[in-house]
Amino acid sequence: MSSLRNVVMPLLVILFITTSVGGAIFDAPKDVVVRITNALQNNVNLTVHCKSGDDDLGVQTLRINENFEFNFQTNIFGSTLFFCGFKWSNEFRWFDIFTDKRDDCSSCYWTIIELGPCLYGIDGLCYQWNKH
Repeated sequence: MSSLRNVVMPLLVILFITTSVGGAIFDAPKDVVVRITNALQNNVNLTVHCKSGDDDLGVQTLRINENFEFNFQTNIFGSTLFFCGFKWSNEFRWFDIFTDKRDDCSSCYWTIIELGPCLYGIDGLCYQWNKH
């Protein structure tokens, strides 16, 4: 028991000092909802396939103005990532639909248009598709 205390106590001291000096080492997990809405022109169906390193959310087919929604909790390391493939007509694109380093939203509502995904609608913050 005392050998465990000899290991744990120094680690707690290092954690306290590091947190006090350089900010938090770990992020508090947060609940996130991601919603993806098809806003493609010409009433085209959108096929969406989202994944993380741990989860495969399966293939979803969205008609115009339909949405697909999923929720999760971020990890304590600030490295949560979900990415999605998007297919319509003869096009295939992909995008990191949630990344802890970029997104500060707890309700991340994405609208998908041909030019790229837009956070909070087409008048919101629009991004380019990821490079292949």
